[in-house]
Amino acid sequence: MQIIPVFIGIFRNGVKLLQLLIFLSNWRFILMCSHKYLIFKLLIFLLIYSSGYAVSNKNSSVLIVFAMDSEANEINKIMSRKEEIVLKDYGINKKIIKGKISNRNVISAVVGIGKVNMGLWTSYLLSKYNISHIINCGVAGGVINPKMNKLKVGDIVVSSEVAYHDFDLVKFGHKVGQVPELPQRFIADRNLLEKALKAIKTNLQDVNGYTGLILSGDQFIDSSYLAKIVANFEDVVAVEMEGAAVGHVAHIFNVPFIVVRSISDIVNNEGNEFEYNEFLSLATLNAAKMVQEILRLL
Repeated sequence: MQIIPVFIGIFRNGVKLLQLLIFLSNWRFILMCSHKYLIFKLLIFLLIYSSGYAVSNKNSSVLIVFAMDSEANEINKIMSRKEEIVLKDYGINKKIIKGKISNRNVISAVVGIGKVNMGLWTSYLLSKYNISHIINCGVAGGVINPKMNKLKVGDIVVSSEVAYHDFDLVKFGHKVGQVPELPQRFIADRNLLEKALKAIKTNLQDVNGYTGLILSGDQFIDSSYLAKIVANFEDVVAVEMEGAAVGHVAHIFNVPFIVVRSISDIVNNEGNEFEYNEFLSLATLNAAKMVQEILRLL
């Protein structure tokens, strides 16, 4: 029986670790493996993957996903050994860029605005490539509150957790933002968060950095909509349109993730759409700097 090709096939398909566990639970398979050394290697293989489906190695890549080209431009500029790839599966041409930042393999992908675009393409790329971490990079609207009263445009906000603010099944016993059978909030990877906080304290001292809850919904939020969001999530620090979808997908695939956003506008302010247009370039630049530092420390 050809054991190695079977395992390669399993790990190239979407459900990877779960499929492996089911496969190994069949004791007839164990009995067929008469060679003790082979069984030992398979058990070690399982142990490694039990700590997370995507184990960082020289063949893995950090997936950096963006909603818009303007958010990706700065990252793509600093990438070395760039290779542009056009994915033509299903008749849709999707461009991604593979390369290196701080000697780490990265894949840069602009997936489109909104939760569905982000969830769809992040899932697809996770199933196609060996991804060790996911970083969602871009801009967000900042939320001023009593505990976060100094937040301003250009500042960095890094997710400690993410959630949907516009998913509501409260009448059926769920919390606001909670998809059935899933947590209300998706927790960002602690290691990535520690690297982000270290970057803020050391190499990004000219930029204020914060960490907290980032909310996502399919709306550009202004001051008239903010009160409803804060009523449900009083600890929110920023709002945008994709980060929770990244957390959702990362939770399902068991891949470490973090959302890095720079503030393009303050949602509390009237006419924040004009702030957004004015400070978009500054915010995308600062977010890219932050991601570069995380990759350097990773």
